[in-house]
Amino acid sequence: MSRERRRVLVVEFTRPEPAAVALGRVLRDAGMEVVHAGPLETVEQILRTAEQEDPDAVAVLGERPPPDLEQALDPVRVIPVDAAMSPEEAANLLAGGRSHTADAPSDRVR
Repeated sequence: MSRERRRVLVVEFTRPEPAAVALGRVLRDAGMEVVHAGPLETVEQILRTAEQEDPDAVAVLGERPPPDLEQALDPVRVIPVDAAMSPEEAANLLAGGRSHTADAPSDRVR
């Protein structure tokens, strides 16, 4: 059984980011499943949340995440969303997801 929609975890890293709600709406309108984790203070919190939610991609708003986050979440794409990026631009970047596992069921249904 494959996942029908891409699953994106939206994280506000270290501070609340109002653009997260707009991004979530754009992603939902584009047909993606959105999990909004809200503000998380540490990389460890992001890793635990991603492990529980099994996303295809992680959108990080607020402060730029440390490079070791991308290594720790590999092969899940980590997209830093900066203030200059529109929600639509971020949605286009996040649409790629994990192509080599897109047809594999998530851990929740295995």
